[in-house]
Amino acid sequence: MRELNAASHFPDLSWRWYNDIPILKGIYRFKIEYKGIPFQDNFNLVFFFPPDYPETPPLVSELDNKIPATFHHYSNGGLCLCAPVEQYLIFSKDPTLENFIYNLLNPYLLSWLWYERYHETPWGERRHGPMGIAESYQELLKLNDFRHTVFFMGKFLMNNPDRNDDCPCDSGYSYKKCHRKTIIKLENCLPKGQLNYDFKNILLGGLM
Repeated sequence: MRELNAASHFPDLSWRWYNDIPILKGIYRFKIEYKGIPFQDNFNLVFFFPPDYPETPPLVSELDNKIPATFHHYSNGGLCLCAPVEQYLIFSKDPTLENFIYNLLNPYLLSWLWYERYHETPWGERRHGPMGIAESYQELLKLNDFRHTVFFMGKFLMNNPDRNDDCPCDSGYSYKKCHRKTIIKLENCLPKGQLNYDFKNILLGGLM
């Protein structure tokens, strides 16, 4: 298993089994320099690998409550590293443990340590829940504002546009010349149905 070799780069993490699910557990020794400022800390972590891994990235939890639950956690206690669509986009480029740690976990831990020290995040932060998910899609789809993003989602779900239809963003261009390539890219890296699921959750979350 490739991940067995990858874990050797993190000598204080070890493989175990929990209810037939492989987990990686132990101390992660975090050390990084950002904007010339060094950050270093040890975190007691557990990584849960879903049955369809690497189609779906692992879930990671911090066991010693160093990071309070008010700082970007899921309801199940897992660390909310970023918006789901952003996580899938980053992970799908290289679905490995190293990529997950270096490009998803490390930025989260840096963000927490920066916040703990300076009482603000180093690069801003998404809002929680449907609002944060909508913000991530607004950025990825390069739409004007939040209202425009919700408008796009509603039209997309209602019309399921063909390539020659008008784009749901109301740009006046056909879908194939506007947002189609971006939507295909998202659909290719997200689990089947995730895009529609996210759009529906945002709309049902009272954000219309």
